[in-house]
Amino acid sequence: MPENTLSRRTLLRTSGALAAVTAAGCLGSEDEENTIRIGSPWTPDSLDPLTGGSYLKRMGITETLVDADYDAEIAPGLATSWSTDDATTWTFELKPDVSFHDGSTLDSEAVAGSLERAVDSPGLADLPIVDIRTPAERRLEIELERPFTPLLAHLTRPETAILQPTAIDDDGVDEPVSTGPFAFDSWTPETSVTAVKHDAYHGPEPSLETVVYEGIHDSNTRLLKLQNGELDMARILSASTIDTLESDEELAAHTYPIPRSRYVVFDTDSEPFDDVRVRRAVLHAIDREEVTDTLLDGETDVALGPFPSSVTHWANEDLEPYEFDPDTAASLLADAGWETESSGAVRRRDGTPLEIDIWTYSSRPVLPQIATVIQEQLRTVGIDVSVATMEPGAITERTQSGEFDAFIWSNSVLWYPDPDRLADFFHSTETVMHSGYDNPAVDRLLETGRETVDRDERKQLYDEIQEIVHEDLPIAFLTDYTNVHGTTADVDGYRPHPIESTYGLESVSI
Repeated sequence: MPENTLSRRTLLRTSGALAAVTAAGCLGSEDEENTIRIGSPWTPDSLDPLTGGSYLKRMGITETLVDADYDAEIAPGLATSWSTDDATTWTFELKPDVSFHDGSTLDSEAVAGSLERAVDSPGLADLPIVDIRTPAERRLEIELERPFTPLLAHLTRPETAILQPTAIDDDGVDEPVSTGPFAFDSWTPETSVTAVKHDAYHGPEPSLETVVYEGIHDSNTRLLKLQNGELDMARILSASTIDTLESDEELAAHTYPIPRSRYVVFDTDSEPFDDVRVRRAVLHAIDREEVTDTLLDGETDVALGPFPSSVTHWANEDLEPYEFDPDTAASLLADAGWETESSGAVRRRDGTPLEIDIWTYSSRPVLPQIATVIQEQLRTVGIDVSVATMEPGAITERTQSGEFDAFIWSNSVLWYPDPDRLADFFHSTETVMHSGYDNPAVDRLLETGRETVDRDERKQLYDEIQEIVHEDLPIAFLTDYTNVHGTTADVDGYRPHPIESTYGLESVSI
């Protein structure tokens, strides 16, 4: 399990009032001592787990058949156990005496209905599930088209949340009735969600009575609300706030590494990044130590590859790092035909200047700052960079529909606990990164990894994948990621989850 650094103090904060989230669900005169208010950058834009409702699982409203534990390993969820003889038919035994938030009993039919809907959705359509059967009230069978080892990991994803059948209709989900320790109460779209304790929860009884989740894009606003007592937990703060949190006796800082990365995606189908020498030159020209020291306050490591070894054993720790070396960068560019007449001048090839656009988005403010530093550093080796900031959706649309040069992104590399996640980055037909990377050897290794059961054999396969893409460099991983959360000092029992799949509020008290 990744090491957690928890700075906690004992003085009580001054309570702050939070505006009512809806007329029907306002907090009114609720017991403030048993209410936790959480601020996060992601707005609650849907109550349907299939269309953006991942926060529902994190809050403890929804639960899945299988879960990820605090070692980022597969663990029981609503299924207590599972087995397979041939890796194509899986049998799950459901936990007894589980009730939905409306009082009805969880059974295999309800589980099957939610899973069938999930695997028919675009995000999970590639799972090779051909049939879901219910041979007994608390037994479920999933039949696969072919062996697929990552099945259990994919079943931890928030889209596979188990909902009461009547909560689902042709239009989606209007109220997420599930089995978690907290039941949905009310919401204001794009703003906040309120949940209350599920008295018949099948696990340990939560201490908290009410959970309020608020979407707040700006990290400074989240911090200010925490300091003012309007929040009890402010998530995803900048590294620069750690000293502020630790110097305030009414607050506590929680810092820990997570499997998220900041990276550059190259368009490998068009000039200049169709040439691997240019891609490698860019990474050699970027002083990533400067980025981590100046923009991330030294709280985050330079990335070696997609997986940080501080979080998961799936990382290939034998990769040779791309050291900051402007001379090597210049030599690679010259070998690729990009010449310069003087130091600092823009390079040219056949009269064409080496000019590139780098796109990024501002919902994570450090990304434009990183882009600006990269712009300055690439200029020293003769690459003229223009930086543009736009909404993430606009970047996705433009990279899908036409040529681009490069964009800087931040995303989880292990948000379900299996290295099959690498397919999203590097498989020629399954990637969501739009780099145009197409390596048949990598495709074969990714597909073989899905059918391989032995864990050590899988490790060798994914190590080889990481080695190949480290050489081909369709994506340049810049930095690993350290999460920073702030809480009030009277929040007790909070334990950061390594892949952020839950806030663990059933164990938290105030």
